[in-house]
Amino acid sequence: MTKVWVVVYRRLEDGIELLLLKPNPEPDMDREFYVITGGVEQGETAEEAALRETYEEIGIVPISVVDLDSSFEYINKRNGTTVTERSFLAEVSSNSTITLNEEHIDYKWVSLDEFRKDIWWIGPREPLQEVIMKIQKLIFR
Repeated sequence: MTKVWVVVYRRLEDGIELLLLKPNPEPDMDREFYVITGGVEQGETAEEAALRETYEEIGIVPISVVDLDSSFEYINKRNGTTVTERSFLAEVSSNSTITLNEEHIDYKWVSLDEFRKDIWWIGPREPLQEVIMKIQKLIFR
């Protein structure tokens, strides 16, 4: 199964902020804040899925979406399948209004350092560090 992992950001006069979402609690997921994720549907490219999932989860069509050319794999605990998540970076307007769908109960805009500290992540941190390095190169020049 292929999924997308989308980091949303906005540019402000005094810097850049990244979006973290707090999901509705699920019995097998003990997590705090995460990013937009979702499956790639049949006939859809991963980039199209990133755009669609961003709109579905926060009600915003991004200004741009960049494929970070980075992916990571894990085993889905529910059904034992291998999941590959491709990473994307999506810019939204600084004055966009977030409308959360039923998957989330809260959100917060954070600095890159807060993002590193607060994002929910299990498993090896190397894939996360790779994505963060690419984000730094693209938007924190």
